[in-house]
This record gives sequence, C-alpha cells and structure tokens, in this order.
Amino acid sequence: MNKKELVMNIVKPVNYPVTKALLTNHYQGERTPASLENEKKVLVLAPHMDDETIGPGGTLRQHADHGAEIHCLFMTDGGSSVSDLSVEELKQQRKEEIDQVTGILGLTDVSYMNIPDGHVSSSAANINYVKEKIETINPDVIYCTPYIDAHPDHTATAQLLADTLNEMDRKQVVRLYEINCAFPPDVINFVVDTSKQHDQKVEATHVFASQAIAFDGFLELNKIKGHLTSPKVKAAEGFIEWKTEGFIRHCVAHESMSRKFPKRFKQVNRTDTLLWAIFKNYGLKKDLYRQTI
Repeated sequence: MNKKELVMNIVKPVNYPVTKALLTNHYQGERTPASLENEKKVLVLAPHMDDETIGPGGTLRQHADHGAEIHCLFMTDGGSSVSDLSVEELKQQRKEEIDQVTGILGLTDVSYMNIPDGHVSSSAANINYVKEKIETINPDVIYCTPYIDAHPDHTATAQLLADTLNEMDRKQVVRLYEINCAFPPDVINFVVDTSKQHDQKVEATHVFASQAIAFDGFLELNKIKGHLTSPKVKAAEGFIEWKTEGFIRHCVAHESMSRKFPKRFKQVNRTDTLLWAIFKNYGLKKDLYRQTI
C-alpha cells in the first residue's frame, strides 16, 4: 500500500459520510424519470472499452429490456490503459472483457475503429466511418461522451460526432453521458431510473480486470443521483440531451478551451476523492455549460 492509499484509508471513516452528505445535498431535484420504451435503435460511441458501462451502462441495459437494438462503437484500441499487461496483451484482454459485458448489458453488437489511445480525431476517414455507421443503423438516439471532459479522447469523440453530423442532413437526438467529469446537476435534462439495472451495471464493472483504476466513485454517484428524481430512486443516470444544431454549436463554442480540460478537471472514479473531483474548478465548468445551454 502506497502513502496515498494509506492516507485515504485513515480518513475514510470521516470522509465517506461527509462526501455522501454533501453530494446528496448537491444532487437534489424533482425530475420525472424518462421513458425509453419508444426508442428501438441505439448507437453508443465509446472512446474506451469500459466507457459504455461506466457512463450509460444501466440505461443501455434498460434499452435492452425494452427490446431495443444497441450498437456500440469503440473508438480506440485500448492499448494505453492503466495496466501491468503488455500493449498487445491488453488490447486482446479488453476485447475479451467486452465480449462478457455484451451479454450483461444486452448489447446487440460491438465494433471497433481501433484508433490508438489518445489519438481520436475528426480525420476524413474517421468522419466517413462514423457517418456510414449512423446511416446503416439509423439510430433513434446516439449516446456520446461529453465535450467538456478531462480525457482528450472523450472530448475528441464528441467533436468527431459533431463534425460528422455537420456533414449530414439529419435530425438526430444526442445524449451525452458522464465518465470522468461530472455534469453540474442543473444542466442534466434527461434522467433514467436505473434502480432495476444497477446490479447488472455493478456486475459489468467487475469484468474489467485489466483496469488498475477504481470504479467505486462512478457507482456511488449513480446512487446519489437517485435524489435528482421525484420520488427518489435507488440509482439513476443523468444525461444532457441535445438536438443536432445545439450539440454542434456547443462543441464549436468550446473548441479553443479543450486542450486545457485535462488540467482543469479531475476524474470522478474514486469515492475517496469525489468531492475534489466534482468541485475542482466547478465554477468554470458551470460557466462553460451556461454559455451554450
């Protein structure tokens, strides 16, 4: 156990109840949980193999329970994730893990662009690939990582989708899902009650043995977000839903800031550091959303 882990374990008996109390107060709302029953085709853009679970995992399982087709497109090859495995071993193991998650979340199919980690971009080839995928599937909704995010691949995936839609004559619902940069509660405009699917989401996170990072913070936030609805629920996932034009304007507006996001914001994967991760530069984050919503 390193020094950082030791300190977090010492303060945990005090830190956890304080974190839970403050964040429960932070995530209060009277929203009505959304219905997914009429959406029959879903496309998920996931920069990395585990983003589909960490972000909209419970929601995807609910789509599957309603009989929807769920098509998941992974952008990167997973070769630079946090692990002790070699690059090639890691790439193979991550795809094997997705094979297991496919059954748990009820994904219809998965496909891979195999872009090296850290290199997602809006190249002409990438735009054409995503465009063909959208035209083939004709999804009712596309789930995508947010533009305002601490990981460059997450931002670049949102940019890639915006640039692709900008070349298409298409009215498209886009739902941004949180990974490592939590949305301010007041910008969440689409909440799904995932109480019945939460155990399957937890089961899916246990599949990712190749990952050396903690997942407990993501799951704790799902339980806390159950306070965004009326009545309160056991677990929920929150999204920002856009129509095509608004989503494109949002991405364009923040393009000049995107390179600074990794230094400005922190990942919310650990419960021990959730307060730090959520409130680091929180005023800036709220301003960035306020400018485009």
